[in-house]
Amino acid sequence: MKTFLLSVLLFGVSVLAKDCAVRNYGASSIVCVCNATYCDKIEPISKDSISGGHYTHFVSSKAGLRLKQTTNKFVQSDSALSLEDTLKLTVQRHVQYQEMLGFGGAITDSTAINIKSLSDKAEDNLMQSYFGEGGSQYTILRNPIGASDFALKYYTYDDVTNDTELKHFALHEEDYKYKIPIIKKARQLNKRGVKLFASAWSAPYWMKKNGTVYGTSHLLPENYQPWANYYVKYFDAYAKENVTYWGVTAQNEPTQGNIFPSGIISMGWTAEQQRDWIAQHLGPTLHKAGYDYLKLMIMDDNRPFLPKWAETVLGNKTTSNYVSGIAVHYYSDTGSDPAILTKTHHEFPDRFILYTEACDLHTIFVKDLGNWEKGERYGTSILQAINNWVVGWTDWNMVLNLSGGPTWTAKPYNAPIITNSTADEFYKQPMYYFLAHFSSFVPPGSKRIGLSAEASDILSTAFLTPDQETVIVLMNSNDTARSVMISDNSRGSIAVDVQARSIHTILYK
Repeated sequence: MKTFLLSVLLFGVSVLAKDCAVRNYGASSIVCVCNATYCDKIEPISKDSISGGHYTHFVSSKAGLRLKQTTNKFVQSDSALSLEDTLKLTVQRHVQYQEMLGFGGAITDSTAINIKSLSDKAEDNLMQSYFGEGGSQYTILRNPIGASDFALKYYTYDDVTNDTELKHFALHEEDYKYKIPIIKKARQLNKRGVKLFASAWSAPYWMKKNGTVYGTSHLLPENYQPWANYYVKYFDAYAKENVTYWGVTAQNEPTQGNIFPSGIISMGWTAEQQRDWIAQHLGPTLHKAGYDYLKLMIMDDNRPFLPKWAETVLGNKTTSNYVSGIAVHYYSDTGSDPAILTKTHHEFPDRFILYTEACDLHTIFVKDLGNWEKGERYGTSILQAINNWVVGWTDWNMVLNLSGGPTWTAKPYNAPIITNSTADEFYKQPMYYFLAHFSSFVPPGSKRIGLSAEASDILSTAFLTPDQETVIVLMNSNDTARSVMISDNSRGSIAVDVQARSIHTILYK
């Protein structure tokens, strides 16, 4: 495999940056190939490149750029503003919105198995790509409680019928061999810290009305307390392995198995049932067991169910006292108004809104590797969500193989990174880079700030980091380039050529 080293002359100092090792599978764009000896990365950003009147600019494009890094100077003249086709943006640091939790993905069984299918050195490069400096620096990890649809088989942690005392509760090989080591390694790599949260797809089949994991599937009322106890058993088991959690959702996609009879592992709840179960069982049980610090999130489903779901669940004062946040999935973003999120925030300003799952719901083929449009869908969702008070965005499978699995269902899907264990290499797709344009530069604790803009089809947002760095993200999903002028009253102006089908991150002190 040919590798590329990009030499950048920065203030008279030559800095080596690892560039994308391009491979074209015939899709609308390219993938970047990594293996045991090489992987592209972002080189450390020097203080000089973002201060003293300088800013650093990163670009990825359908034409083939991947986080291309340049350093430029602010201009004090606004002469370019006279151009009729120039989009004008103004940074307003004094206008501040939500504090960000971060960005990340899910450590499904499939993801963990694929990571471990690589050689040790290739695995190191993949983990560095997601969690280390020069990579995405993910700060959020979601872990399914038991099997999801992306596992080798269906299982829970107690499949012994009528074991309501959970005497046979036990973690599986998937936890000990795959997921726990990867979680620990992610935390070692990321100096920013990694928040881990859990979500359950289903209770054991014997706890449910229809006795299966499919279709219309609800928990039997007499098992409400055993199911709450199951959560405590789970957190205790992980604590014994020195893995602690930050949060938990009450149920993955509760409308699956309720409104929508499901062909995947699911368990249905109405908002009223979730409200009462949290108030009477899950909330008190977690608190009694010493897990009152966990951030409990409701819904964990698509945004058209807002704000009604939140109004129903949080309308109960007892339930509300146990709940920290509202979890949202990405699958109904197209065709629904993102203002739903702002409306929900205004009704419940003391509850954070976190995107907890996103995935390209199309069967993957090799000819699809490098599809740019799938990345744009991610970028659009992230920008819309952030501009409507969402505090973070979590991907689904971080890593799948060339068959879109392994999965025990008939629905193999896509992922930002695809492994080819036979060749001991992995492929970073456009989705990976769209997420990295946010996650690499916007650490937890950053605040979204004002970025006034004329009406435009260029999506944009801005942040102020804890280190007082300004981060601006722009996305152009059109087939024509645009000229953009960003004005900052305390710094000057930035003229940006926003190429067709591109995403940009601009960073300065």
